[in-house]
Amino acid sequence: MTFIKGIVMSPHPPIIIPEIGKGEEHGAINTIEGMKKLADNIERKKPETIIFITPHGNAFSDGLCVLDEERVSGSLGQFGRPDLKYEKNVDIQLKDAIRQCFDEKGIPSIFLNENRAHLYGVRVELDHGCIVPMYYIDKVFSNYKITHITIGMLDLMDMYKAGMALRDAVEETGRNTVIVASGDLSHRLKDDGPYSYNAMGPVFDEMLVEAIRKGDYESIVSMPAKISEPAGECGLRSIVMALGCVDSMVTEPTVYSHEGPFGVGYMTAFIEVKLGNTESILEKLKKKSLDHYREMKESEDAYIKTAREAIEKWALEGKKLSWHEIKKSVFSGRSELVDGMEVKRAGVFVSIHKNGNLRGCIGTINSVRGNVAEEIVANAISAATNDSRFAPLRGDEVDSIEIKVDVLGSLEKVASEGELDSSRYGVVVEAGHKRALLLPNLDGIDSVEKQLEVVKRKADIDETEECEIYRFEVERHEVK
Repeated sequence: MTFIKGIVMSPHPPIIIPEIGKGEEHGAINTIEGMKKLADNIERKKPETIIFITPHGNAFSDGLCVLDEERVSGSLGQFGRPDLKYEKNVDIQLKDAIRQCFDEKGIPSIFLNENRAHLYGVRVELDHGCIVPMYYIDKVFSNYKITHITIGMLDLMDMYKAGMALRDAVEETGRNTVIVASGDLSHRLKDDGPYSYNAMGPVFDEMLVEAIRKGDYESIVSMPAKISEPAGECGLRSIVMALGCVDSMVTEPTVYSHEGPFGVGYMTAFIEVKLGNTESILEKLKKKSLDHYREMKESEDAYIKTAREAIEKWALEGKKLSWHEIKKSVFSGRSELVDGMEVKRAGVFVSIHKNGNLRGCIGTINSVRGNVAEEIVANAISAATNDSRFAPLRGDEVDSIEIKVDVLGSLEKVASEGELDSSRYGVVVEAGHKRALLLPNLDGIDSVEKQLEVVKRKADIDETEECEIYRFEVERHEVK
């Protein structure tokens, strides 16, 4: 027996609410019919609590956000209808159990009350990712408490683990619960949509919808970033977290609708939880990750091995190794592998990726240490711990990261953009005290124009400002 009675997968376009759409909602009639079916399913389950997982609340880059007040409210005022207001009691017991389970499982999160919200300059309120499905649910069933969770930009595996911790909290409290995973699919299905068309848009939608239909949740949790990111989706992490709630459970999924009438993919689906158990997707993915890790380590050259040893010792044991210690432990008796690293001096960038996503990158434009080996060690530890865009790398992540080491060539000042090539040359831009660097041949940077746009934005250099541009080549070390 489980207390999770089902998973609702709901889009959240305000236009499907008649009071806002004012006739335009008929362009998404299949979605509206699907929303009504989802609401009917919830009414039949009569849950005591509905957990709303949304991408549009107070989102933090490094963790989940759970609303931490006894009662929360919100409206669709930003869409012209402040009268469409909802107010719900929070399930305090479940919320507290979630806090405990998140702490025990190491799930990064913030529980946001009014005092903390004031410090962050945000509000404790329901967002439209929650209110749009709530609009349809409350028409047939409104006697429930809620827990409101906003996704963070955690990777998919961590979102799945968060879902498993969420399930533990539900089971601990014995609360009959339905999970609502709120999220639209690709926003890049058409040129006349909110964003320009991208070929990965329809690919993402088709893959995800078919995976739900077939109950192939593993392919969703392991969705490559090269597909999901260009698709411009907002629902993947909500869905993955919800799927974590039913890990190793027998389920019966039904997709009620999928369409993209306004250039955005909308899917309505319900996952029924059945009796019985099946193999844990998490355990399957862990095994695959470990096998990949072992194969990858065998293929890494001395530059990457040096970076990895520094990163792993720091993340697992808190030890900041010197190059001398790494040379002795990793390359003992094989000095020929590292001779070049000890005689050369150059700037070095170390990049860490996890499941196709950047996890940290720190480097030096010019050499500041005795040799390249020492440069790699210092920058590898910094990439894992001091990149302000990310939380420090955890010990349980080391077997799922990929590492690249770029040894920089000398800077050459260029007179025009014609001397640049985004696949061959990295760039440095300078304007007064402002300076930034971008490595060459990066995913998503397919032109000189894009390269300069990104690096100037990094340096906070306006397009109208005059700046000096330098190019450089790199010696890139990575596992192919």
